[in-house]
Amino acid sequence: MKSIQALGLSLLIAGTFAKCQDGYECCKSCDVELTDDDGEWGIENNQWCGIDVEKCHGSSAAEECWSKALGYDCCKEGTEVVYTDESGKWGVTGDNWCGIIDTIDNDDDCGLYPCCTSCNSVYEDDDGKWGVENDDWCLIKKSCGKEEPATTTKATKQSPKPTSAAVTRTTLANGAIFESGVFSTLPPSHTQPPYPHAENTGLASCGAKWTMVDNVCVAMYCEDDLSSENCDACGGKAGSGKCVSVDPALCKSGIWPEVHSSTDQPWKYSRSTHFGLTYGGACGFGLYGLCTTKFNETGELCVRFCEHYPDLCKDPDDITLRGNFCAPNGNYYTQFWSSLPGDYDNYLSCGECYEVERTLPDGSSYPAGEGTDHILLQVVDSCPCTANAKWCCGSGVDHCNEIDFKYGCPIPEGSWHVDLSDIAMSRLQTNDPYGVMVDGVIPIKYRRVPCPVKGNIHVWLRPGAGPWYFALTVVNVANMGSLVAVEVQQADGIWVPLVRDPNYSSTRPQERYGSWTVKQGTGPFSVPMNMRFTDSAFNTLTAEGAIKDWGDPSYDMFDFLYIDTGVQFPMPSD
Repeated sequence: MKSIQALGLSLLIAGTFAKCQDGYECCKSCDVELTDDDGEWGIENNQWCGIDVEKCHGSSAAEECWSKALGYDCCKEGTEVVYTDESGKWGVTGDNWCGIIDTIDNDDDCGLYPCCTSCNSVYEDDDGKWGVENDDWCLIKKSCGKEEPATTTKATKQSPKPTSAAVTRTTLANGAIFESGVFSTLPPSHTQPPYPHAENTGLASCGAKWTMVDNVCVAMYCEDDLSSENCDACGGKAGSGKCVSVDPALCKSGIWPEVHSSTDQPWKYSRSTHFGLTYGGACGFGLYGLCTTKFNETGELCVRFCEHYPDLCKDPDDITLRGNFCAPNGNYYTQFWSSLPGDYDNYLSCGECYEVERTLPDGSSYPAGEGTDHILLQVVDSCPCTANAKWCCGSGVDHCNEIDFKYGCPIPEGSWHVDLSDIAMSRLQTNDPYGVMVDGVIPIKYRRVPCPVKGNIHVWLRPGAGPWYFALTVVNVANMGSLVAVEVQQADGIWVPLVRDPNYSSTRPQERYGSWTVKQGTGPFSVPMNMRFTDSAFNTLTAEGAIKDWGDPSYDMFDFLYIDTGVQFPMPSD
């Protein structure tokens, strides 16, 4: 290819005698590689060509590039289709969505992958039928189904699916396959629809302390009593007396900026209360996060847990983690991400890690040698707006009068209330997990950080697991901490996604349980069973034989069976 200097000279000379650009062929595509005084230039077949202005920028081009009207450029020719909706087909160029212009199908066009020379397929997925030739994957031509039947034989071992140039695949030292670019995301046009209609009865009922607004249960409080958490003293019903209800948007799944990196995140200011110690948190992590060799809350049960799963009780180097956990606002615990499938609460913040510092009342740090150590904590629970209007309904809604520090009422826009475990609160007040907590509310600042957990990803497999049904929770995820997808491989080799526990009411989305379970109509599953995890940065990790058996009821920790999957996401510095 010409150098930039030689290119500029050649285009300057050629520009005096061209057509699209005189002396050069017109480009078939509209992909611009260079713009100069003579116009726009592309490269095809390793030769320079001139961009046809009328074709690419005229009225016909505007009609053809349908995504322009939605604020997105059209994709370059050959861009892979990653999502289709009512607007059309979407691809990704760089980090941006782009619209794909439909072209006439070519039965023998296999896109980014080579076409097979035969019609013998060994695998089929949404992209079509696949064959293997010369030890590499190839796509079966569409014409195979017209000229002769395309036969499908079962592969003896599932080979990795072919990948595009944007996909990276690495085999880690522990044998896990680490991939990026294979998880399919949805375009920004995927938005949260209205919540489904619900009647205030049965499982959907909001009870006597809350009311239903916009099909979700919302908290009520007395507007003349800034410490109230219900309307018992002011009419008992929203709209009656001085009883008011919370904005229903704060009681749904929150719509926050999607975070796909755990590094270089900003500090945010807030305040913290504490809610005790429990292994019944909404994330379904169980004893994970609670038990620590430095604090024995549950007695003999935690002792046995730490004996059986020592990595799950170890702190990272130079900072405390185990025993430190939190429950954020319910509308941060459950969120809607447009990039993920699902309409309402398709992302749970379970497992995210945060560095937390206790600050002075004005939000500044304590002088050197004063104050307490920073701590590290994980999200394990929800502080739903319906249950705690006083603290957990988010910025601009606080109606408290018990604190006088800067980031009290309301908390800054973009921050959430951090409800701490007693261990975390004691450490922030006294540097001691057993310390006496003098203050019920303290000023803090926090920031998202990579989770520096010890050991591998573990799966808490619930009792009763078998070939047709099981439920589990995934814990101890490094780096991002949270997952957006968990998949398992059926006995026939097909990968199927697990779903979040569906047994909850849409009127209380912030109380959704975080375990994963088998989707109806899938299975059977056999052990050892392969698993695939996708974190919130859309990196995917495959663990072969992650679940080796369904558990032994005679095992003394059968109710808390945490299985070491043998794999772990790399940390950013790895």
